Amino acid sequence: MIEVVAFLPVEVGVCRACDLAKLAGVRATVRLEGDDVARLIAMLSTLGGAQVRFTNPMSLRGLYLMLRHKTGRLPLVLLNGKLIHSGPIDAESEEKLIKALRAEAV
Repeated sequence: MIEVVAFLPVEVGVCRACDLAKLAGVRATVRLEGDDVARLIAMLSTLGGAQVRFTNPMSLRGLYLMLRHKTGRLPLVLLNGKLIHSGPIDAESEEKLIKALRAEAV
């Protein structure tokens, strides 16, 4: 199974105060976007029926995975529990990721 630890392009509020502010009509959240997520989703869509799990880095599991693999660079891409990539995705790392995921996941 492939697991990706990354912020997805959503609005994120980190506490109950953000939720309460939203009810009052105040925007206290941050919109997180990035090319890395778009590239990852494009790469993963070429794998066909491979199972993919997305994990929020602000969750307990996301924190655990970052500590376990000793990196805070996002996104993390894990294949069967093994770290195969961490950090921004450039053209070179994109090619390596596609090869690794196709060889192992399918």
